[in-house]
Amino acid sequence: MGNYQDPLIERLIEKLRHADPLTRRNAAAALRLHGARAVAAVGELTGLLSDEDPRVRAEAARALDRLRSVAA
Repeated sequence: MGNYQDPLIERLIEKLRHADPLTRRNAAAALRLHGARAVAAVGELTGLLSDEDPRVRAEAARALDRLRSVAA
């Protein structure tokens, strides 16, 4: 587990590695809603762009778009 200084964001980042695609997708969606607070998740979300599940890939892309816009 990394040191992201925010227990909620850290927990959601852990869920991005879960075996269940729905769990990964929901974690990505939740991180998207946290905006700048979730910038620490960019690396993990980028990894999900090659996930086997197309819905996970799509949600990761949406989350990354949102996080990049709030970080700029």
